[in-house]
Amino acid sequence: MTTDIPDATIDALARSIFKEASAYGFEQVDVIRLINELMEMCIDSDGPANGSVDDNPPPPPSGSDDATDLPLVGKRVIVRAFNGKEDARFLEQWLPEKYGRFFVLSSATAQSITIDALTNSPDNHLGIITLLDDRPIGAMAFLDHSKKQKRAELRKLIGDLDSRGEGLAEEATRLWIKYGVSALGLEKIYVSTLQTQFKNIKLNERIGFRVEGLLRNEVLIDGARNDVLRMGFCVE
Repeated sequence: MTTDIPDATIDALARSIFKEASAYGFEQVDVIRLINELMEMCIDSDGPANGSVDDNPPPPPSGSDDATDLPLVGKRVIVRAFNGKEDARFLEQWLPEKYGRFFVLSSATAQSITIDALTNSPDNHLGIITLLDDRPIGAMAFLDHSKKQKRAELRKLIGDLDSRGEGLAEEATRLWIKYGVSALGLEKIYVSTLQTQFKNIKLNERIGFRVEGLLRNEVLIDGARNDVLRMGFCVE
């Protein structure tokens, strides 16, 4: 039997499951029981993927002529240019939450940067995600854009809690990648995320990212160390 799932993805998911189980209080025998239960489910259902795989996932985004200028208009969301102080107030509302704080955490220094530093750096590009009625719900960013290396780090944040889990982040990310390729000339885009769950990894893989590694206990947030998953998107 063959599989298209890379070893790096299996390793990242296994480490994530083990860490969550350990935090819950699993002992070695409990981990073995969990493995046995998963094996039983696989046998009973003839494989965990039955009925759960999208046979026709959207293709990975690529650059196009209509993604060279903001705003970027999708079916359910718009990504528009960041408007200084007017939009800084939205970031101030969204950033106190855990994933919001990671949005402004430097990958290089593991230190939080201020909103002013984030928005004023010429190497950073920000956009605001809105619904079609212009209501802001989140932000997109390309951080540490290297024109010489043609690469940047993508960050995404759905700050409006009621808008999470609706697939809006995926649509906004696809638009933002097209903009990065077409307008900024990016050839390598990577994401560093605290979200190491199956759902988030699968979402990023659908977009075209591939797991490059799991940085164990990489950042300290609220007194607890967190793993950071590194995924990369390469323009062919």
